[in-house]
Amino acid sequence: MSSHLTSILVTGATGFLGRHVLRRLVGAPGVGRLVLATRGRASPRNDDSEQLEYATVDLMQAVTLPSGIHTVIHIAGEKRDESRMDAVNHQGTRRLVEAAARAGVRRFVYVSSVGVYGASPHSGWVNESFPHTPRNRYEASKDAGEKCVREICAGAGMDSVILQPSNVIGLMPNQPRPLLGLMKMVRSGYFTWFGAAKPWVNYVAVEDVAAALVAAAVHTSAGHDYIINTPAQLSRLVGWIAEELGVPVPSRRLPLWVGEAAATLGSLTTRVSGRNLPINRERFLELTNTTQYDSSHLMKDLAFEYPVGVEVLIRGLARSYRQDGLL
Repeated sequence: MSSHLTSILVTGATGFLGRHVLRRLVGAPGVGRLVLATRGRASPRNDDSEQLEYATVDLMQAVTLPSGIHTVIHIAGEKRDESRMDAVNHQGTRRLVEAAARAGVRRFVYVSSVGVYGASPHSGWVNESFPHTPRNRYEASKDAGEKCVREICAGAGMDSVILQPSNVIGLMPNQPRPLLGLMKMVRSGYFTWFGAAKPWVNYVAVEDVAAALVAAAVHTSAGHDYIINTPAQLSRLVGWIAEELGVPVPSRRLPLWVGEAAATLGSLTTRVSGRNLPINRERFLELTNTTQYDSSHLMKDLAFEYPVGVEVLIRGLARSYRQDGLL
């Protein structure tokens, strides 16, 4: 294999985001050997590219990487089980980046989250200089993982690139369908605006995150922290949905205090009876959010353009749900 081709090891390659990253890496210019980290033995499938190899990497144990790896893309993490978050997202990342330093890896790309900023729903414009104040176990574990990556890479002379996606959206078999509830509210005419503020949403297509990851992995510049996001005003998003579904754009608006009361009641009802109402505290915060995550740094430094974008993402989801008879 030619020496100018980059050898890359990927963790989490079989997950939601990892599968999209792998599709982009196979056959990409400048990418040679691809090593997929697995927790056990793995045999190549018949449809595997000849580029692919496998290595046993268990983040819960001591890690040793194969020789000759130039770049590590670390996607694997724990988002559901709180009891495992620190062990995987923090300590597991530490083991992996220490192993990368020992193996002479030159670049370490870590997938974190905008959650590390702990921004409130009305924090305004958030970029990479915003202070980190994580508010839950997941956010704290990813923030601790980031610190490990920065410190160990700096000590080893290894480039570190930390990518912080917002809400990653895309369809995955046998998984909940993103934004379906919102689209049903628009379709039925029940969608309601609260207060006078102009809310924003922070969504990004999984294909766009994968493209940003690959760009960061193969770009020649030194590493940095980058937010990955395609923010949009909620009014535009609702308009795209209404247009795709052939219904009027919702215009009903209620005072903010009415929405707050309804959200409190909805959350209380769910806790007491297990029954979900159309509005609860979490949904109310989403519908009134004014925080925006700024990804201009990524676009400028890497000359990066999102291949999908938020409008194509939202319209595509609405068409898919309509064709499946869900709307």
